[in-house]
Order: sequence, then C-alpha cells, then structure tokens
Amino acid sequence: MGFFYKHTPRKFNYIPRFYDPELEARKQKKAEMGLDTELSHEEQLRYEMRRKWGHGGEEESKADQRNRLIRRVLWGAVILFIFYYVFCTPLLTNIVSGLMGK
Repeated sequence: MGFFYKHTPRKFNYIPRFYDPELEARKQKKAEMGLDTELSHEEQLRYEMRRKWGHGGEEESKADQRNRLIRRVLWGAVILFIFYYVFCTPLLTNIVSGLMGK
C-alpha cells in the first residue's frame, strides 16, 4: 500500500579526514632532504624548487631584517623630532597664547 509507505532517509556518506600539521612538516622535510616519501613526484619537485630558490616562506633574509631595522630607526627619529619640536620649543606656548587671545 503506497499510502502508508514511510520513506527512509538517505544516509550521509561522510568520511572524516584528519589533518596533522606536524606530519605534513615531517613529510616536507623528508622531501626536501630527498629521502623516500609518500609525496608524488610533482610535490617533491615543488619542495626541491622552494629549497633551491630560497622561498621557504618562514625565513627572512638578512637584507630584509636590516631594511626593517633601518625603517624602524628612521621612524623613531622622526617621532622624536616631532615630539621635541612640539613640546620643547616655544611653539606650543605660542599656539596656546594665540588661542587664549593674549
């Protein structure tokens, strides 16, 4: 009897996947060293190119570190100069007296 038939719900076939960043890092190190890994040939070539070209992503070159330090020193000098000019010269007293009308 089709009138009393109950439809059974369809099953959801979800297969959970587990991601382990430490395992991925170990695989990458093995591939970079050229040891036997489970990575495909294409992935091994990709890691090898990154290693040879120096695009590790996490490492910062000495030139970049030096440039960043120089920028910070220059910004600090500019801020100190502005602070000195505003608070240690008669500029601030002139502005305040001009606003007060004296």
